[in-house]
Amino acid sequence: MNQFIQRVANYIANELFIKGLSNSKTFQKFAVRTDAHLKQMRESGHESIHSKLDDLHKAATEAAYSTGTKTNVSGAGYHTNNAPPIPPKGGFAGFVEAFGKEVRKDLGIGK
Repeated sequence: MNQFIQRVANYIANELFIKGLSNSKTFQKFAVRTDAHLKQMRESGHESIHSKLDDLHKAATEAAYSTGTKTNVSGAGYHTNNAPPIPPKGGFAGFVEAFGKEVRKDLGIGK
């Protein structure tokens, strides 16, 4: 019985809500503007996404076929050797270590 009452209340609320929105001039303006904006974003988005993907592919290809080894001074960055990456420490100790590194980097202390 409770489920039946919920369905009836849900149906009535949806009907009132949908009819109220469909008769609202403000909502109709909002829907038309949103639709036009989304169409414009889709058309311009395809071009920008394709150009960004082409740039990314070019950069990845250059990085993959470059002969030099790239390493960052801090030790965390580009590695071209075949060793697996070292995972960070977990738990509270890992948090404290990472936080300390960030504070030292911000203050210019150490390496």
